[in-house]
Amino acid sequence: MGRKGLLVAISVLVVAMVAPGARAYDVQTVEVSEGGFNPPVCQMNREYLRFRNVGSTPRRVVWRSPTPGGELLFDSGWLEPGQLSNEVYMGFPGTFRFEDAEDGERFLIVKTPVYSATWPVVCAPDPARRPPSPPCSGAAHCLRVPGLAVD
Repeated sequence: MGRKGLLVAISVLVVAMVAPGARAYDVQTVEVSEGGFNPPVCQMNREYLRFRNVGSTPRRVVWRSPTPGGELLFDSGWLEPGQLSNEVYMGFPGTFRFEDAEDGERFLIVKTPVYSATWPVVCAPDPARRPPSPPCSGAAHCLRVPGLAVD
């Protein structure tokens, strides 16, 4: 009975670890779109972060080293609409800046606790802040005219 009970206990533990949704760590998800990041500031504990493209065009999120000429510490790659990025571990105390790879003016500030192990997490996307709709969305007869420059 002792050996059989031990095998059952180990089996239950293994199933619990690989069951869908079972996770030993928290992951914060930030939305990214043509309109920027939602939320624009993510206060989280030292855990994992990922990005979801909620826009209508591919997006790429990068985290650069703060040193001049520093290399990329994280690159989501091109995220298609609706796609989730890989997770990045934010196990360091401090404040970090993630950018839209094509537009550095669109950025996310991530804060992790410095003087304590944890703090209240404030990183949920604001449901009222939706990405801008693509041009001519909802218009049945939308005419797109290219812009021309004249000197």
